[in-house]
Amino acid sequence: MRNVLITLALALSGSAHAQTAPPVTLDLVPWATGIPYITDIADCGDGRLFVVQQGGAIRIVSDSMTVLPTPFLNIFSQVHFSGEQGLLGLVFDPDYATNGHFYVNYTTPPAAGHNTIIARFTVSDSNPNVADPTSQVVLLTIPQPGVIHKAGDLEFGPDGMLYLSIGDGGPQGDPANSGQRMDTQLGKLLRIEVQEDGTWTVPPDNPFVGAVSDTLPEIWAFGARNPFRFGIDPLNGDLWFGDVGHQGFEEVNRLPGDTSGVNFGWRCYEGFQAYALEGCPADSLLEFPMITHANILNGGTFCAVIGGKVYRGSRFPRLYGRYLYTDYCSGEFRSFLPDGQGGWLNEQLRAAGQFGFSCLVTDGAGELFTGNRGQQMVYKVVDRCPMDAPVLSDLGGALFVDAGVGFTWLHDGDTLHDVTGPELVGPVSGSYQVVVDMGNGCLFTTDTVEVVSTGVPTWRAPVVQVRPDPASDRVMLTWPKNLPALRIELLDLFGRVVRRWPGGADGSAELFVGDLPSGRYVVRLNTAAGWSSAALGVVR
Repeated sequence: MRNVLITLALALSGSAHAQTAPPVTLDLVPWATGIPYITDIADCGDGRLFVVQQGGAIRIVSDSMTVLPTPFLNIFSQVHFSGEQGLLGLVFDPDYATNGHFYVNYTTPPAAGHNTIIARFTVSDSNPNVADPTSQVVLLTIPQPGVIHKAGDLEFGPDGMLYLSIGDGGPQGDPANSGQRMDTQLGKLLRIEVQEDGTWTVPPDNPFVGAVSDTLPEIWAFGARNPFRFGIDPLNGDLWFGDVGHQGFEEVNRLPGDTSGVNFGWRCYEGFQAYALEGCPADSLLEFPMITHANILNGGTFCAVIGGKVYRGSRFPRLYGRYLYTDYCSGEFRSFLPDGQGGWLNEQLRAAGQFGFSCLVTDGAGELFTGNRGQQMVYKVVDRCPMDAPVLSDLGGALFVDAGVGFTWLHDGDTLHDVTGPELVGPVSGSYQVVVDMGNGCLFTTDTVEVVSTGVPTWRAPVVQVRPDPASDRVMLTWPKNLPALRIELLDLFGRVVRRWPGGADGSAELFVGDLPSGRYVVRLNTAAGWSSAALGVVR
């Protein structure tokens, strides 16, 4: 009889024989609908999402597809809703669970002075789903020269300071050059420390504290045009923002967490292209963008870049450490990821297509959500292929893949057309890999296994059998009786366990699946010899 020696190849990283996963691709899972004019989404740390409407209301999404009928806040009478003006931003105090404070950014009507207002409100004592509309305390009033470029974002950094993005106020081209002037808050990123009484102070480590002439000490960085959305990495304090362009280029900028006082160049430059250089500092004193995208007026697909966040959640490991952003017109989602050599990789994660994305945020757990004005929708942003990579292993004279719904076997690089399941019994000498279809368009390639044949296999690897497939009510599982099952699991095509059953020693089990949604699943059987799996369709 012939023995089969199977050893895992120690392939070098990057080798053609190494395990590969599909490129990171995002899916958008509907989370709430029927919310018009979405400008921002925030989280207070308890799982609820608070969706900002440009007209002046904030709505609560208490759970997937559940929007509470009563607004959390409605200040419609105080807000000027027109074009780029309205209720634009929301952030909760880091100590919200104790003090109930949150902060908003909105524009007032021309009759009220045509200002940007940064104000604090407080939740009501009697109902956590309703704020007290009479609790407003105004922190900042910023006069506006025009009707555009209001920016509008707010965020508390890891340092506990409140950061604000203020646009240059327009008009188009900003002839006043507000971004380069240090006597105005327009065209700036500001950093202040809020006090319990509703006042604020300038942090002593701000870069322009003690500066000469009329430089404002609350300025953290300058030379911005319309930094509508920004995000601060909670791990290292890096501040990323999308700066909406004029007619040439949309910018993505980064301010490292240990840096401040940076000049981002508007209106001397738009992106990397000179715009109005008279009176501008030397290029060496400017911080140029991480990347630019051509505006639709300049032959591109972008029209208003929407800055996002750095993902530090735990649900999707392949997204960890990526800064994600999108665009209002293109609907394309992209990311920056450190390349491990001091540089950055910029990758497309979702192709262009949907119009109207206005924000890209993270909740208290670090998970991603986006709002779409045109569709009146909130989406959860997920990795299309978050499941663990399948494993090709030796089960005593056979090769076996522990998960998947489709299998393409490769022997020394050539396809084995007569093997279509998860098992290959009695492999001959050579190198084996399997391209595994995990569903949802997710194709993984296993590590290489090297086989050296020295005899005849003495034992056949167990494979779980599923009947019927597809099933509508009950399904029967069978496996070799000499191999007791320790546990049975049912996984969806994202690799999530949706149901567990105890195993058995008689080689069979009847499972009820009649209450599951229609779709494709993977049945996994855990035995002393490892995992066996089979695909299962459920039809309701």
